[in-house]
Amino acid sequence: MKKRSSTAKQARAGIIAVEQACNELDLIWRSLIEEDVGVDGTIEIALGQFPTGKFIGAQVKSGMSYIRSETEESFKFYPDKDDLDYWRKLSIPLFLLVHHPNDQKIYWVDVSRVFSEEHHDQDGVVSIAFLKCDTLDRAFAAYLHGRFDLTVYSDDQYASLRTELEALVHKDGIGSGAVAITGLDLFIEGLWGLCSKLQFHSSLLADLIRKAVRNREGAIPITYTFSRAALYPFFSSYFSLLSRHHIALIDAADVSESLYGKLEFPTFIAPLTTNGRRFVKYLRTAGLPRVHDHQYMTLSLHPHVQIEVYSSFDADDDQEPFGPYTDVLAISFNAQLDYYHLAHWHRADPAGMAVEVARQSIHYHALRDYLSTRFKDTPRNHVLFRHRDIPLSPLICWLLEWNDDRSDMPTSWLRGRSGKEAMGFADEVMAVLGPIGVATSREPAEPAFPNPILANGEQLECAEIA
Repeated sequence: MKKRSSTAKQARAGIIAVEQACNELDLIWRSLIEEDVGVDGTIEIALGQFPTGKFIGAQVKSGMSYIRSETEESFKFYPDKDDLDYWRKLSIPLFLLVHHPNDQKIYWVDVSRVFSEEHHDQDGVVSIAFLKCDTLDRAFAAYLHGRFDLTVYSDDQYASLRTELEALVHKDGIGSGAVAITGLDLFIEGLWGLCSKLQFHSSLLADLIRKAVRNREGAIPITYTFSRAALYPFFSSYFSLLSRHHIALIDAADVSESLYGKLEFPTFIAPLTTNGRRFVKYLRTAGLPRVHDHQYMTLSLHPHVQIEVYSSFDADDDQEPFGPYTDVLAISFNAQLDYYHLAHWHRADPAGMAVEVARQSIHYHALRDYLSTRFKDTPRNHVLFRHRDIPLSPLICWLLEWNDDRSDMPTSWLRGRSGKEAMGFADEVMAVLGPIGVATSREPAEPAFPNPILANGEQLECAEIA
């Protein structure tokens, strides 16, 4: 006498539960009747009566045998090695759905996005963690809409998002130099690619500060801080808002690696979603004149600051106040990619030639560590900064603090176009006009960097000057 498989009823119950849930959520469930080799069916997203052509694969498991290490908040699932290998090869997103027979709920995991988060138990077996807050409900449907860039807000929701961004505020500076920068400021300043993309780097904040103070009267104190403690909460909240409202396709893992792995500020260019592009349109209709493409993209390094270190300083001497130089550092900067290039020459003997001791690309905090360690015992009045760009950037702000230079800076120094804007504008014009033969460019000769004539009148003599 034939017998039905002991697990067939339970497996069928899982499929039925998934199909019923999809029907209630405007999702179209299609079972793969033939040759199930790791995918039980597909789910297509629909917008009302209209299918979108956006599919996910679904593997359905049902029964307590698939639920391990269960708590009130979560449980573990242990996939077969063959399933894992197959799922990694799929060309569509795969979701693993587990039907819990006790509470009759269906829990889900976006398998395509958790491969990098797989956990290995002590014996090396792979497990996938399920959170019990993730069930087949309206939040699941909303997640799929975001996964495929189908989320579009109403004007009321955009107004609420704008309020959230404006409420996120970073205050910095003192006295006449005090500024308040909002998350909305950061968003608008980062628009790029004809407002189809969003750019982020820490110099966006420096640009916003400069634009906020450059037309103020007189001089201002440059006391702005770009410390991790001051900016991580502000930046993290900003990234969270963009992700939560599905405004830009931000790689959260990359941002976290920069913030907490490399201990640096993240840099990225993220495409705006449909929701993000419509948010830009909403801001324009709301009458914000600043909402336009602000960024000129350049991959070039631009001369930023020349640091000269001298063996002595005597302000009362009738001759040049600086004695013989000991060190010259030429620091170039690419603001869009937030990295610097350091070239450092050292002269041990005033009668000898300078020797190159460092030449490397370097990030902000590592450069700070290099300078503060290398010159920790150097009297600060032996150090001279010669700015080669508008003197308000993360590094310049830190250098003034490190050198205990609290003198106010004329706001006229902060006006005009920065090096990155000038170079980026030229690059973009040539990228547009050059290929169609309507423009040619002959770059003017760059002045020597570092400047070989130092502030004390000496000439930097070394084997090579970049």
